[in-house]
Amino acid sequence: MRLRLQDVRKSFGENSVLRGVTFEVGPGEVVALAGENGAGKSTLTRVISGAHRPDSGQVLIDGEPMTFKDPQAAMARGIEVIYQEFRQNLFPHLTVAENIHVLDRERRFGRLLVSRKRMVRQAQAVLAGLGMDIDVRRPVGSLGVAEQQMVEIAKATSHDLGLLILDEPTAALDERESQQLFQQIERLRAEGVSIVYISHRLDEIFQLADRIVVLRDGQVALNAPTAETGPAQVVAAMVGNAVDDFYPKERNQRDDVVLRIRGAAASNAFHGIDLDVRAGEVLGIGGVVGCGRSALLRALFGLERFTAGTVEVDGRPVRLRGIPDALRQRIAYLTPDRGAEGLCAGLSVEANISLATLRRYTGRADLVRRAKERSACGDVMSRLRVRAASPGVPMSSLSGGNQQKALFAKWVLTGPRVLLMDEPTRGVDVGAKTEIYRIINQLTADGVAVVLVSSDLPELVAMSDRAIVMRQGRVVAELTGDRLDEQSVLEHALVGAA
Repeated sequence: MRLRLQDVRKSFGENSVLRGVTFEVGPGEVVALAGENGAGKSTLTRVISGAHRPDSGQVLIDGEPMTFKDPQAAMARGIEVIYQEFRQNLFPHLTVAENIHVLDRERRFGRLLVSRKRMVRQAQAVLAGLGMDIDVRRPVGSLGVAEQQMVEIAKATSHDLGLLILDEPTAALDERESQQLFQQIERLRAEGVSIVYISHRLDEIFQLADRIVVLRDGQVALNAPTAETGPAQVVAAMVGNAVDDFYPKERNQRDDVVLRIRGAAASNAFHGIDLDVRAGEVLGIGGVVGCGRSALLRALFGLERFTAGTVEVDGRPVRLRGIPDALRQRIAYLTPDRGAEGLCAGLSVEANISLATLRRYTGRADLVRRAKERSACGDVMSRLRVRAASPGVPMSSLSGGNQQKALFAKWVLTGPRVLLMDEPTRGVDVGAKTEIYRIINQLTADGVAVVLVSSDLPELVAMSDRAIVMRQGRVVAELTGDRLDEQSVLEHALVGAA
């Protein structure tokens, strides 16, 4: 399939989101679509997939102008989108086979009766064609994140697929799972499927894409073959100017130990963990998904129970039986899923930021003193450069990067001694990432002990003073100095892994 966008424009009220977008994706070509949050990528995806109609311009498929009335019409023409929140499109209690064919059972299996044997056979054939080994009789909810994403890809390829749009497909995957996904992309490319790959991760873009298209403010700021451009050019096109130091790491480590863990264990998640984290230090934790790194952070915040071991904060033994215990010990936790666990989209920005410290702003009869709350939130928003029309606007009105900075702001207000961060830059653009790294520098300069879990290896290596690698619930390596590099982290994370 050949997709051509010709002078596509789209506005919502007075907000002009797409302002004359023109580019092409050929058969068997991977085009990376990059740009900061708010650049127009999501709106463009919805125009291509039939969720939005353009105000002007054309979407041409194999030279023929198309106007899709809805996403189902686009799917019938061979256009599929796998969104970052792909799990919302899966039915966890249905089997893999049922999920693959759930939307077109009538066409495939008859209007009255469903042939389950035939459904299973066809699902097995689809997965086999993609080189996947998944039991199609298992409920999708019992699968890991990477396997669920493969089911989404199988759904897309279960009928004639011409164009596949992937939106941040590796956001929830580790390095090994990402490589498995890349193999599937190569299979589809070899079969002539056109692919639009949306990602903030420049290393992936340069590994996969034949061509890179950058959107800025609803316009094409760069359209070039991958071989003829470089990361600096892509970043400059995204933000409008060069970013000289993408990882502005500062060394603020001190001698005093803030967090000490000895012999820590939690059921089957991790075992025998011994760690010291010093004031002003960023301790990175590498490893594949399921190695125990995220479970360790959750246990330190009281979200999971330790079954053995001791924890000390500033030399004092502490018991972490729940979130209130963690907050009393000035331990803060930046969740990897801000939408589900970190923020309330319908509440105002200031209500979200003050949520963990609300008692500071309450007076008699537990009434919130709004002026005091707004002053505190305004100060921290200014310090962390949270961009919003006002503190009173809904959190949902902010870009992804500003939502993430607001999440940081919530925990900064608690005055943390320990900040646990799990995938702190997931799903945010290049400019916002750099600002988040500067926030981390501010915190370590204040003596906060930071524990960083990240699947983005360049980020993990660049922003950590020291890193440990976990595998199968245990610490298998500690890396410092010249030994702290991407290759070492990967080797220790994968040796012995299934």
